[in-house]
Amino acid sequence: MSGSAHPRIACVLSFLLTLHLLRGTAGAQAWVPARGEGSVSLTYQNYDVAGHFDAQGHKNTNGGTESQVLVTELDYGVTDSLGLTVTLPFIASKYTGPPSYFVGTHLTSPGPLDDGTYHAAFQDLRIEVRRLIWAGPVALAPFVGASFPTHDYETVGEAVPGRHRKDFQFGANVGADLDRLLSGLYGQARYAYGIAERVNNFPFTRSNIDLEGGYAIGSRVVIRGLMGQQIRHQGPSVDELAADWVGHDRFIAPSYINLGGGMSVSVTRSTDIFALWVATASGSNGAHRARTLAIGITLSVGEGLRGLGGTSGSPHHAIRSSPRLMERFP
Repeated sequence: MSGSAHPRIACVLSFLLTLHLLRGTAGAQAWVPARGEGSVSLTYQNYDVAGHFDAQGHKNTNGGTESQVLVTELDYGVTDSLGLTVTLPFIASKYTGPPSYFVGTHLTSPGPLDDGTYHAAFQDLRIEVRRLIWAGPVALAPFVGASFPTHDYETVGEAVPGRHRKDFQFGANVGADLDRLLSGLYGQARYAYGIAERVNNFPFTRSNIDLEGGYAIGSRVVIRGLMGQQIRHQGPSVDELAADWVGHDRFIAPSYINLGGGMSVSVTRSTDIFALWVATASGSNGAHRARTLAIGITLSVGEGLRGLGGTSGSPHHAIRSSPRLMERFP
């Protein structure tokens, strides 16, 4: 890749937020920081849930919440082709739904935290490793990742931090500069297969697909369109959850499609700012009817990390990684 493309790619990579609307949150990271270099991203998210989609995909107003989220992410180039990403979200949520409602024939009451006030906690620590492979102008990055609860937190109800289940993913990212079609154009995609820890013998497996297309205006501004889909493979039915309905939220296994877009701006060589809006277009099996506004900043920390083994002469010095949306269920 030519050196003239680096500023634009740096602007792109500062903003590769994913479409799994606070649920499968990994962005399509087909590129890797140079050895010993990396970035720190801070992302604020407002996540508003108006209700859910039922098992047949119909909308309802059950179990609304509003969440304020701060996601901290470190992306580090272990080598010029091996990247390590560590993400930790802090979430404050409050219940905004009705005093009670029916899910099918099951009367559902709010959980212990669903009192209409904010409750805050750290969620799950996520670690991902990806390997960069170049195939001509195309960047391919297979990855493996896992997330782990940071502590024992409440899982009954809606205004909870998460599912408190270990989760494992593997898949691949792919990205390409599409200047041959239109100067400033790029595209990228991600496929991930996820396996959640079995709890009470309930499985949850799914596929997550992210697509992104973007256009760079000069070397500082990037605009983009995003699409993300989750496809449920295994998960309990409403009837299977009936025996312990009070704790059913932890085991919801939804499918959904999210659409969105946004913009990022390179303020300096080491600082990018970005904004993103994403909404759920369709869903089923308990998916959130949600919309998210995310704004944030990415800071290059290559100079400080070179003491860990990096060199200043890497040809990919301008490539920085993407921040993520918090993984929020369902």
